[in-house]
Amino acid sequence: MKRPFSHSASPFMLLATTALAGMLCPLPEPARAQGRDAQVLQLDEITVTARRRDETLREIPFAVDVQSRAQLDEKRAYDAPAALKDVAGVYIPGFGDRSTSFLIMRGVGPILFPLGPDDSSVLTFVDGTPLPIGSSNANYLDLERVEVLKGPQSTLFGRNTTGGAVNLVPALPDDTWKGYLRSEYGTQNHRLLEGAVGGPLIKDKLGARIAFRLRGIDGYVNNVVGPDLGREQSATGRLTLRFTPTDRTTWTLSGSADSSDGVPVYYALKGDGFPILAAQNLGREVTKNYAFQSKFEHSFERFTFTSQTSYNALRADLTYNGADFFLGSRITGLPLDAFGNIAGNYFDRNIDQNRFTQELRLSSNPGETLQWIAGLAYYRDEAKLFSMRNVFVYGPAVSGFDNLHQTTTGQAVFSEVTYPVIDRLKLSLGGRYTREQKKYDGEFWNDGTPGTVPAFAEGGKRDYNFWTGRASLSYDWTDKLTSFASVSRGYKSGGFGTFNSLMWAGVPRTPYDSSSIVAYEIGGRGSFLDDRLKVSAALFYNDVSKEQILAYDLQNFAQQSLNLDTKSYGVELDASWRVTENWEIAGGITYTSTEITDVPAAAAAAQAGLKKGNQLPQVPEWAGKASVTYRAPLGIAAFGPGNLLARVGYNYIGPRYSEAGNLAKLKAVHLLSARLGVEWEKGEAYLFGENLLDKRYVTFAQPYGTSVLTGAPVYGTVYARGATMGVGAAIKF
Repeated sequence: MKRPFSHSASPFMLLATTALAGMLCPLPEPARAQGRDAQVLQLDEITVTARRRDETLREIPFAVDVQSRAQLDEKRAYDAPAALKDVAGVYIPGFGDRSTSFLIMRGVGPILFPLGPDDSSVLTFVDGTPLPIGSSNANYLDLERVEVLKGPQSTLFGRNTTGGAVNLVPALPDDTWKGYLRSEYGTQNHRLLEGAVGGPLIKDKLGARIAFRLRGIDGYVNNVVGPDLGREQSATGRLTLRFTPTDRTTWTLSGSADSSDGVPVYYALKGDGFPILAAQNLGREVTKNYAFQSKFEHSFERFTFTSQTSYNALRADLTYNGADFFLGSRITGLPLDAFGNIAGNYFDRNIDQNRFTQELRLSSNPGETLQWIAGLAYYRDEAKLFSMRNVFVYGPAVSGFDNLHQTTTGQAVFSEVTYPVIDRLKLSLGGRYTREQKKYDGEFWNDGTPGTVPAFAEGGKRDYNFWTGRASLSYDWTDKLTSFASVSRGYKSGGFGTFNSLMWAGVPRTPYDSSSIVAYEIGGRGSFLDDRLKVSAALFYNDVSKEQILAYDLQNFAQQSLNLDTKSYGVELDASWRVTENWEIAGGITYTSTEITDVPAAAAAAQAGLKKGNQLPQVPEWAGKASVTYRAPLGIAAFGPGNLLARVGYNYIGPRYSEAGNLAKLKAVHLLSARLGVEWEKGEAYLFGENLLDKRYVTFAQPYGTSVLTGAPVYGTVYARGATMGVGAAIKF
């Protein structure tokens, strides 16, 4: 029987349907603004690289969410969860650590957990170069903008983008020296120090920019036998060099590092009347991300040549208890101290993953009637995963040592062409052909646990050849209103799976199949009322064949890598309105319906509650956002003219299931944030607050079976951080 954590929220269907109908209809072009405020941007002034070349947002024939540097700073968006919480249809499942995070977009993503070290449906890119999936929750540092590309991006961004892509565009050196320094301090010992400086080393020839951030915060879940869970500290830095030997040639080199050290918030006991309390004497996660990127561009008379090279590495060490003492005691009836022996209650996992990519592209120059891009790509991923574990209550299934080494190599050729069919109507056609090979070696050694084989080795290799593509139409009703329609196909290759819960018995892992998606989208974006009102809307439908699922049977701790079919459809509405020179309001509504449409017998047997018709986990039917911003001139005696800035933001995440069996339903989440400060030409000072309602809500709940003491269901849960408040200041130079 399902035991939801809360009742469903009230829908907004009438409002959404009415608003979408109005937004997609062509409207009369408003009169052009005279002397408009310089802060207001027209659609054709927002430049993005959503199709691997510079274009205006108005030209992109699919949904794209763009957040500028100013918007990121205003919202204190220092990492992926903070930057993406306002993006319709994007969710980051919270498992309590950083290195296992991944993204879900419009209901498309790994179900429960990625099956392999390269199993991703939404990848994060830095200026078009891919990061490992374990870097999905990395820090965002010194960015010019964040571009969230919705729907399959396999044509131009390659594999494992069946749901979409997040492209981070770093700030580049300018032709004058500029910089800033920012500091914050707040509750729970939140502290932050960051800065950046850049400018010309050789005028018109060589520029440099360096950026850094130090950040930390204390834990927030009380732990009775160890440090409080949730403590984290991180250090992030980037150095960028930009060579411009001629007016036609640019070469950009960058290197970055991101390191974090903390105590992860792993499963604690969830029960009626039970406080948020943990008992874990192990818990530490250390992650390190390294990246090097090279981008060489030369513009010829009719086209531009680009060579882009990247190397990214992820190192992660995770140590934690296999069972929280309270959780283990409630399930088994054993005393708490039975779980305190580390030798019989631990997980230790080491991840060493790197990715090399090389891409060569030719693309049309801006202004050409026929816009096109074509290229070749090569990639090589290597992942080494070493695990040690022993959780005595589960016996042989959770014991011993194992090692997995997987290598993925691939080559691809791709192209996309955009042609004006008639005045204002453009047709885009693109395709990509990819050849990919995966091979792995796995080893197991016992740790003396009775019933396990002394040692076991396995291996395998598979080849994949696949086509992906996209066709789209866009029509400019006016120079301020555009609508579009697209159909696209994405592909995610199969593999062998990170986990093999039967290695202890000498049974090799079973490969899982590839997944494909056909996605349909119609939408539009427009700017009205002298560019003071901006709206965007999209309807989407995703048909996913053989989506990949990690089936999880906690009765015997067995894990299986399997496939099943899913679908999702919905509507996204966003608008911002500069009501007066001082007031601006913004908001959005997202509706997403998801369904598991086919469940093989093996999957149903492996996952409790899993059946056809279930909703996909971690995706709410309804989500929304709203914000009110007030700016007013303010004379500051010591600093000259300035502005008072006040902003209140609200986010709503509706009820959603935590796992594919639909046994644990999470409550709706209401998040309130605020900022009050003054800003002037050379700096700012402000007060801030996040999650001001102070709700340590559940981000993930896993059914662990029934208690031998009470017979009631027992859930292991992960909690979000409560309220954080503080002060901040920045100087610019």
